[in-house]
Amino acid sequence: MAETVQKNKILEVRNVSTSYTIRHSALGGKKLQHVLHDVSFDLYEGEALGLVGESGSGKTTLARAILGFLPSYEGTITHYSKRPQVIFQDPYTALNPARTVGWILEEPLRVYGKYDGAERKRRIIDMLEQVGLSEEYLNRRPSELSGGQRQRVSIAAALIVRPRFIVADEPVSALDVTIQAQILQLLADMREKFGLSYLFISHDLNVVYQLCDRVIVMRKGVIVEEGGIDTIFAAPQHPYTRELVEASDNPKIL
Repeated sequence: MAETVQKNKILEVRNVSTSYTIRHSALGGKKLQHVLHDVSFDLYEGEALGLVGESGSGKTTLARAILGFLPSYEGTITHYSKRPQVIFQDPYTALNPARTVGWILEEPLRVYGKYDGAERKRRIIDMLEQVGLSEEYLNRRPSELSGGQRQRVSIAAALIVRPRFIVADEPVSALDVTIQAQILQLLADMREKFGLSYLFISHDLNVVYQLCDRVIVMRKGVIVEEGGIDTIFAAPQHPYTRELVEASDNPKIL
């Protein structure tokens, strides 16, 4: 019998909860609205973990907590690598419109402070090539790029400091279907090449199926189901997960 190899953790989330107070104007009272309730999971080295749920399910709030953008919450979030980099949903707003692609990619290296100008440029050109863009894009601004090209630059900006962990927040939802497939393939290639771990956030199970090994299903701030991607599609246990699977197309034909 083959020995099972246990991968190391990249991220550990334990009992994370957060809420806010909403006012009832008609009644003059207040009510505590839970956004996340007792959320726990692990992410392992080299793994792509999907986080799925409808708008308002708590996905973005959880991502903000993991990235250190949420000022307070209960529970613990433990990183076993440097803080993750993030790929945002909308490449049209994620990039500084006043700066060139070269400046956008050089800034993280400049902040890092380890390399001289020549080495920074070498790394920038290499990373552009990794994401399928040539050196000629260095002096272009985001307004001169297509949506797919902008998202490639966003991916390059996230990878330029060689992180081990990427939070991808709906990274293809603003793109058309053909470009979605190209970007998903690029993310898969980068994962293989650099040994990346992904937390891949989406409302679309079909997209998650193409990239992820496991999936977490969230509803109203609670994890209602978690499992291997094939298991979730073949035999969803929670009624909400069954709704998501039934609403999706057959992922195997994508």
